[in-house]
Amino acid sequence: MITKEFLEDICFITQHDHARASLDIFSMINHDITQGLEGSEELKYAIRNHDCGWIEYDKTPKTNKNGEIYTFQNMKPNLQNELWLKSISSSIIPYSAILIAEHFKFLNNNSSGRENINNFNKICNSYIQKSYPDLLKEIYNETFYVKLGFLKFTDLLSLIICREREIKKDLIPSIKMLDNKELKITIKKIDDSIYKFPSGFLKEKENMVEIPYKMVSNELIKTPKKLKSEYKNTKLRFRRIGLFC
Repeated sequence: MITKEFLEDICFITQHDHARASLDIFSMINHDITQGLEGSEELKYAIRNHDCGWIEYDKTPKTNKNGEIYTFQNMKPNLQNELWLKSISSSIIPYSAILIAEHFKFLNNNSSGRENINNFNKICNSYIQKSYPDLLKEIYNETFYVKLGFLKFTDLLSLIICREREIKKDLIPSIKMLDNKELKITIKKIDDSIYKFPSGFLKEKENMVEIPYKMVSNELIKTPKKLKSEYKNTKLRFRRIGLFC
């Protein structure tokens, strides 16, 4: 899960809900930037469902022996690999599955502290080659990599917004568009739950993203059974994040 501490409580956001926020963000981008990709069902499906492998795992919070919450940042690499592969194999659109696979290979290659990087890549490549041999012959073109860039961009931005983090300089990658132009985006957190985008980047000047979450006392982390029970019985809430330009 994705977590955010708030005073004496802890907020939990599932990976699949974060992916929905990723698609919400993509739908807000100016069409002059997406240049027709807003109509790509393959891309929108990949953005919305790139973390569907976590759905079952994220039903309740998990803790380790040290009393720490397992998040996407500290979970065991082998388990993360398994859930990544589950997300890829669950895709009902082959093109989207390959987009998701390339995205996870990128994360795998660029994540510090991960062991056996090549092992995941080999397993991932083997699955894709066996499942979609004909599609692989024609898929890797400029349009594919532009779509992959939007998947990377919206995934990262959604993670930041879900955790309401400050955005460090150069953290957000440039966006390459279909016309080969490259767009560098500077995004700032200007207040609690408010982010400022460059003028013209979003279709509307004022936008709102709703983040579903559950909040429980962080004291429950010490008692995993009570934590799971309380989490199941806690009502889902929604936090609104303003995106302005």
